[in-house]
Amino acid sequence: MLRLAHRGLHRTAAENTLAAFALSLTAGFAGIETDVRLSADGEAVLYHNRNAPNGVAVSALSRSELSHLSGYIVPTLSEALDAFPDAYWNIEIKTPSVLPKCLEILQNYIHQRQLLISSFHHDIVLQVDKELHINCGLLIAHRPAQLNELLLSAMPHRHLRTLIWDYEILDLALLQQSYAQGFNNYVYGAQTEQEHLICHEFPLQGIITDYPEFVGLPIIAMRQ
Repeated sequence: MLRLAHRGLHRTAAENTLAAFALSLTAGFAGIETDVRLSADGEAVLYHNRNAPNGVAVSALSRSELSHLSGYIVPTLSEALDAFPDAYWNIEIKTPSVLPKCLEILQNYIHQRQLLISSFHHDIVLQVDKELHINCGLLIAHRPAQLNELLLSAMPHRHLRTLIWDYEILDLALLQQSYAQGFNNYVYGAQTEQEHLICHEFPLQGIITDYPEFVGLPIIAMRQ
């Protein structure tokens, strides 16, 4: 099972930072899950929350302003991809507004990085597949009433063969159905050791986790 660090190893470094990414790779993670948004000055910044700590939308702040409010330098997508060329990258596109910038940036890395592009906005994922022909995944936070409909909608898009499930809705029958149709299944959101053990019993190809110790990896502390 591919082990991805959720926003990097962020117990000892700020999430979605170059430090958190470096720590996760040092701990033994094969890859990194990160989030990308558009800042007011047109940068594709790696930031999970839609608002800064003071409640102002990320989209209304420049990268410099966002970094000042967050207390650390918020990296850009390009900076992260350049810094860790050997990592497997699961890049979650958070909003439609950042899609054009992501397409522009990712075009430069198609043949140089291991990439999986995902979003809860499924139309974004379809657009990435259409424009860039790179591996894509659909984030799923609810149990589909008819999984076949979702799989059939993805079938014409040959690089869209990954479903990324919230742990809360993991269902063995649905995973088996998806896998039988040629789709990979990833999971995010497992919190306890027991939940991680359950994940290892399911037909999953990847896990996105905050807990290295539950997937057989050490916690790496930052040097002071």
